[in-house]
Amino acid sequence: MRKRSAIGLAVAGSLLLTGSAFAQQPVQLRFATVGIGSAWYNYGAGMADMVMQKLPAGSKIDVLPIAGGVGNIKLIQSGEAELGISFAVTSAEGCGGFGSFSSKQNKVMALAGGLDIYYFAAFMRRSLGVTSWEEIAQGKNKVRLMTTRAGGTGEVGVRQVLSLLGSSRDDVAKKGGLIEPSERSAVAEAIKDGQTDGWAHVVTKGHPSASQIVTVNDVVVLPLPAPVIKGMVEKYGWAATTMPANTFKGQTEPVPTVMAVSNILVGASVPEDVVYTFTKTLIEGADKLPRIHSGLADFDPKRAAEPALNGNCPLHPGAAKYYKEAGLLK
Repeated sequence: MRKRSAIGLAVAGSLLLTGSAFAQQPVQLRFATVGIGSAWYNYGAGMADMVMQKLPAGSKIDVLPIAGGVGNIKLIQSGEAELGISFAVTSAEGCGGFGSFSSKQNKVMALAGGLDIYYFAAFMRRSLGVTSWEEIAQGKNKVRLMTTRAGGTGEVGVRQVLSLLGSSRDDVAKKGGLIEPSERSAVAEAIKDGQTDGWAHVVTKGHPSASQIVTVNDVVVLPLPAPVIKGMVEKYGWAATTMPANTFKGQTEPVPTVMAVSNILVGASVPEDVVYTFTKTLIEGADKLPRIHSGLADFDPKRAAEPALNGNCPLHPGAAKYYKEAGLLK
């Protein structure tokens, strides 16, 4: 586990280096992901190992097990992280200054988009007999549903789905149900032990927590109703999709839902040479990414600079320089 470390004046100095100095001076970066046991944390750790081989001796990339799609953008904006993973739909809110953000996050720039496909999914204990989101919104069987910590993309998605169904967490609670944030590492056993009935989040193929849930529990994956999918697309910027059958164990039928794609964001103040090296390493090593996590098999390096896959955030000059040299950006 890479632990978050205090970055002092020496680090700030190394991050300001540009040009030829980059070749000699070590670089220290903080890469915000999300909790240990998540796909994003695995992404960050694997990518950090790849990039470290291309940076000067003594360089360091701390992979932070925080703070999710919304939180990582805020960490970059505040200078508490230099890099972070988010979703294009969330990045659009951050760079545009709407939704979860009250103002434009003007210190946040894009590095690479379209890393994967993340499906919004709810895994529900089969024996409960709840097979739809409408039943959750109505409080049927006093359902208890866990999701991610407040501000995480899964938690935001749950609130959006309930809103489109004319409900809310408070409404569910009034009917005897419960929807609460949780630490993902505890969910599989919590369902098994009867402490909760299910879990909702955004998941990619091979997602560690989701895979653990379906391994130790008999669950159903709930489809989103067509009107909710329409609202998620038109109101909240998701994309309609279908989770293919057998994406997860026991899920034998396709599941209508919405999706988001992950992207890497970077602070505007990170030197051009550093971002250029990170981008070049990622794109030219794209064939190695599925070894880090199976979800990265969907990454198409030829599309990594596309605005829509980066939430329309401006490309960092270092990333843009590489994409132009590689013929991936005009």
